[in-house]
Amino acid sequence: MKLLKKAAAALLAVCTAFGCASCGENTANAMTVDGYDVRAGIYLYYVTTAYSEAINVLSDGGQSFDDAKTTKEIKAIMSKSKIDNVSAETWIQNKAAEHCTDFVEVEREFDSLGLKLTGEQLAQIKAQTATYMNYCGKFYENSGISEQSVKDVVTNEVKQNAIWEAYYGDDGSVGVKESDMIDHYAENHLRIKYIAVPLKDGEGNLLKGDEKKAREAMADDYLNRANKKVGDEAALMEEFDYLIEEEIHYQTSLSEAAVTTTDDQGSTITTETTAKATTADKDKTETTGDSTDITTTAPAEDGTGTETATTTAASDAETTETTTETAGDTTTGTTAEAADTTTTTANALGYSTDQERILQVSTSAADDKKDSTETEAEPTYTPCKAVYEWAADEKTELLKPVKIVSDDEETIYIAVKMDIRDRITPTDQWTDSTKESVRNEMYYKEFSDMLSDKADKLTVSRNDKAFKRYKVLDVDIVGYQSDMMQYYYSMYNFG
Repeated sequence: MKLLKKAAAALLAVCTAFGCASCGENTANAMTVDGYDVRAGIYLYYVTTAYSEAINVLSDGGQSFDDAKTTKEIKAIMSKSKIDNVSAETWIQNKAAEHCTDFVEVEREFDSLGLKLTGEQLAQIKAQTATYMNYCGKFYENSGISEQSVKDVVTNEVKQNAIWEAYYGDDGSVGVKESDMIDHYAENHLRIKYIAVPLKDGEGNLLKGDEKKAREAMADDYLNRANKKVGDEAALMEEFDYLIEEEIHYQTSLSEAAVTTTDDQGSTITTETTAKATTADKDKTETTGDSTDITTTAPAEDGTGTETATTTAASDAETTETTTETAGDTTTGTTAEAADTTTTTANALGYSTDQERILQVSTSAADDKKDSTETEAEPTYTPCKAVYEWAADEKTELLKPVKIVSDDEETIYIAVKMDIRDRITPTDQWTDSTKESVRNEMYYKEFSDMLSDKADKLTVSRNDKAFKRYKVLDVDIVGYQSDMMQYYYSMYNFG
């Protein structure tokens, strides 16, 4: 009786949400794929997904939704829009049907491989379904999507992950080699350490004249002292750590050195005092970070630095932990700073890696592996474009300090590049999560294409009555997006 009541409620919701005129029509199933009846609820679930995809496609094409604050306003835009030479409405229907076909292919593939859901996976399905219903339950109810349909979609996603593991997991039939994944990681990541020397005073004003020359000489001194340690990797890394700390103390002293007074007329006078610190070779004279005398005599740049066009970031001298610079989950490799991960200083290298930076290699739209229709945002660089291009150059010599001036001439960087492979160990960068990320980056498109190719071969029969009955542009897309935002805020602890 409970199930009958739920079914009746769901059917009533469909009639209300999608404005159907005749609820007696045979529209319980939206389509049949390879003999598998796809319920209307599953189709409507994917209609919501397709609607969001349509908005993204139109937005990427220049359509603005900034002034569309309600579902009605968005519908007005969608009603007049075309995607791939068809109306947005038709495009959404086709995309939802495509998702339904993929859904069936996953079911078929899961069964053909003889896979079974584990107790842990069943618990995961139950929990995820409950979470979706908690945040989006009202939307689903009003849209004619039953809890069972939501559960079926969640189950399908878990099955797809199981298929992925069966093919590309550690013991998968494809035979993915860990050595290949390590090579891929090494080819797409850079390992550097640098000292950022801003050409600014304690108040953030650009230095000029003799003050600028003195700061440039200080950077040259850093380079000279670092070069004296070339040939001994551990000593070079320790020297860089020392110089970074020295620069931090210098910058701190600058910010604390501005003294405010008044003249005879009562006007405010800001006097900047010169902070000094000794930079003599600490093999001869040990220097503490709190020293107040600076020797800025240094040899000229050795010519190994590269000056290229760049935009500079704020000083990174105060960074105290190893960080991996990634782009997040949506674009391929910018060097934007995304996450800081502290690593242990107890490692096989014999020296601390806390001040190092690991950068992800940036790819361009010209990459032949990239979809020609895919757009790519202008990447941001850490710490600046000039340093990144030097680090990414295959000809750059390892363990050879250089001086690099940013294009805007606001910062000088003393940088050194190290072998990334020395950090690809299970106790350092090669964690389980990194390994899985690389596996996905290397093989998931291949896996997805395989499933899509198989799905394309399935016989598909649409229920025209269902496609006509369910008005896809009547989806409360604003309500859905609001519910999902609340879900993501909760999931990632935002706000």
